[in-house]
Amino acid sequence: MNRKQKVGHVIVVAIIILLGVLFFIQRYSASSSKQFSIQSNVDFYLLGYHSVEGYNFKDNSFEKVSDEKIEIVKGQINQVVKRAEISNRYLLFSEEGPPLGVVGRIISVDFETGKIHYNKTTDYAFSTAGVNPDYYFTSEANTYDSFIAVFDTNLKEVDKYIFKNSVFATDFSNDGDNIYFLGVDVNSNDNYPTYLHHFSLKNKKLQFENKEILYDDPNLTYFFDDSIVKGKQLYSVSGGYRINSTKEKVLWGKVFHYDMESGLKEFFDLDEIGPVNIIELGENLLAIEHESNDSGKIAFSLFDVTSHKSSFVNLSRFGFSAETDYIKDIKLLDDNILLVLAGNKLIAYDINENTIILEKIVDEDMFHIWLK
Repeated sequence: MNRKQKVGHVIVVAIIILLGVLFFIQRYSASSSKQFSIQSNVDFYLLGYHSVEGYNFKDNSFEKVSDEKIEIVKGQINQVVKRAEISNRYLLFSEEGPPLGVVGRIISVDFETGKIHYNKTTDYAFSTAGVNPDYYFTSEANTYDSFIAVFDTNLKEVDKYIFKNSVFATDFSNDGDNIYFLGVDVNSNDNYPTYLHHFSLKNKKLQFENKEILYDDPNLTYFFDDSIVKGKQLYSVSGGYRINSTKEKVLWGKVFHYDMESGLKEFFDLDEIGPVNIIELGENLLAIEHESNDSGKIAFSLFDVTSHKSSFVNLSRFGFSAETDYIKDIKLLDDNILLVLAGNKLIAYDINENTIILEKIVDEDMFHIWLK
């Protein structure tokens, strides 16, 4: 072997070693765990892409107790895809995008130990996520195929079901091992009605049970978004319907209720069009975000599943812009105070007085409120 061949051989070996090291670093960083400090004396945490902040709400003021810099999210979060809170301990969600490439990650934040775990997987929640008391569900749909996968709080993939025909599902929440969610067949030859899909989850096995048209009308096709099931009572939001004969689209704002025991199906009016995302605030209270492109507002409704009464909260009248701001999270701090993370502000909203009593500028990348 001459000198040039030896040099070339060394360069090739060095490149192989370098690529191996880079692959190991990428693989390790995508799945390794991190740690943040747990604070015993906080009312809530704010999570950002690069920090965890602890706060107390005291004397109508936000008192910052801790501020720890730690990279939680490397890529980006799709804010319209549900984040799952499990056992009052774990927050699970998906991230995507550069520098992760086409493979995303599922992230678990443990608010008891401060551990942050990662699982780099193609089965992250690209378009849809769901939750029940024990598991986090992910889904992706395209023209050719779709799936629903199940992950535990340790980010182990428990099971995965691949649909024979592609289904675009919406975010969902269930209170047991009977899993219900709404979906539209992607390759449909009809008017794309919404189906209620029923799966069972027993012995860590996801089993398809049946599906039915959620609301059947020969003349109209109704649009539905997020859903929640509590004790055989399903609630969803509807942003309108299409007239089948003319294909005309009519916008409205409704909450849909389906009693799966009696078969009763009914709609309840909201004060604004474009309801999309449902956030559970407690046993009987839901916050329903309204699509700003439809309503022209940064706003949400409060809906009581017991009384079926609703109230409308328009944040635009307090200076929030439908063009630049959006709602990231809402939490019920006590019976009367809501914490709302919108745009680059954290606000305390008094439900009884219908007004903001406190606001604070926060980092733009803050994305979640965790109540202690």
